[in-house]
Amino acid sequence: MHIADIDEFDTVWKLFHENKKWFPHVRKFHIRNRLKWKQVVLHNDVLITHQIYKRTGKIGRNTDVVTEKGSAIIHQIVRGKDGNAQETIKNFFEFIKTDVYLTVRKENTVACKFYEKVGMEQVGTISWSEGNMPGLVYKKNYKNT
Repeated sequence: MHIADIDEFDTVWKLFHENKKWFPHVRKFHIRNRLKWKQVVLHNDVLITHQIYKRTGKIGRNTDVVTEKGSAIIHQIVRGKDGNAQETIKNFFEFIKTDVYLTVRKENTVACKFYEKVGMEQVGTISWSEGNMPGLVYKKNYKNT
């Protein structure tokens, strides 16, 4: 897996810009910080922003799902035109070597089917925008990789 660095900002930002329907909240400073913190994987024209949790706690405000210290969260996964997201996320699971969580808008049924196809299990719900945007929480157990 290739960990992207700050010199690859333009490539990373372009992928987000091409997918702004699903990532309207992502800002340039956010991406620059993730790159500085070595939290961006860029592999096979697919990028994954992630982090390792430093404490045990809820994955968000409007959920009951609790993540354990040392587990990972995928913040975004974005596929470019020539990307193989299925292969990349499976490689990511092997690379990160811990349980992996993510949240996704419930209306993004294509993404939800994809997460299930790669072995993630829905473990709860979440919502944003004062409860007006429902979402789902998925988990990939490391021991089942």
